[in-house]
Amino acid sequence: MIGDDIFSSALDTVFGAIAKVLEYGINGLASAIFSNNVITIIIFFVIINALAILLMKKDKQYAETPDARRIRESTLLMVAIVGGGIGEYYAMYKYKHKTLHKKFLYGVPIAILAHTTMLAYLLIVGIMA
Repeated sequence: MIGDDIFSSALDTVFGAIAKVLEYGINGLASAIFSNNVITIIIFFVIINALAILLMKKDKQYAETPDARRIRESTLLMVAIVGGGIGEYYAMYKYKHKTLHKKFLYGVPIAILAHTTMLAYLLIVGIMA
């Protein structure tokens, strides 16, 4: 029984140390990422554009499957408006999906233009400030 207590105590110490190292590592990584606004914006746009590509691909697959429940057009457009316009535009032509819908044909490029303008403005204001 004494040996089991020592073994259990040693395991607790080792796992406690590993947990502390992971905690400090994750906290350090999070503070490094979120303290730099440029990195945070880049990560956001990468994630939202990857989501846009995935949603367009899935909707195309659902469109080819009879009786499949589709992703709403409003959801796809909202993802483009929030920041996934580039990914959605890419997916439209890669998967040949929604390319004849005027909402997407004009709406997605307008969303891309709006985000590009906004980011350029923030960059210029950030440099000037």
